[in-house]
Amino acid sequence: MTYSRQEIMEQQADIIRRRRRRRADRLTAYEIPLREDDDLRSGYDVIALLRAVLSTPRSLGAGVGAVMGMPLVRVDPAVVEPAENTPDDLTLRVVRTLVHPFTEDRPKPLLLGFLLLGSDRLRLYLESPKAGPGTTAVDLSLSGALTALLTALPSLIDEQYRTRPAGDDPHCARVVDLTDW
Repeated sequence: MTYSRQEIMEQQADIIRRRRRRRADRLTAYEIPLREDDDLRSGYDVIALLRAVLSTPRSLGAGVGAVMGMPLVRVDPAVVEPAENTPDDLTLRVVRTLVHPFTEDRPKPLLLGFLLLGSDRLRLYLESPKAGPGTTAVDLSLSGALTALLTALPSLIDEQYRTRPAGDDPHCARVVDLTDW
């Protein structure tokens, strides 16, 4: 049996339409208001609301609809309690702040890597010529005052009384302990 070019093109178009329908059946759109009174929600606020919506079945407050063949869930932030930050969220905030600061200049000190040492402890690997040759590791507490700490970090890593030898960490020359800062 042979098919004409037109029949083959129609069959291919039909297959593509069915695939798109199946894909849309597996997707769900969540509408989360980005404004709260006169303020904008941060990306972190939206993530916390979305995590709360996806983590447990609950009433979302505003209702359900449809958009582009997908179910649309309207999330009412007055009804949904945002989820707590996870250690991963806090780690990503620190890393994002160091890697992409709100400045045109190259970040100082330069972040070379990081290691999550526990649910509340993060080790940053930094390049800081002022601190000495080699990589400087900085241990910090994720539950501490991170904004102030990250602002003061360039001067804190030079303080000798906070510095100790690297010990068994092969990735650095020294460790600066800022967990109590």
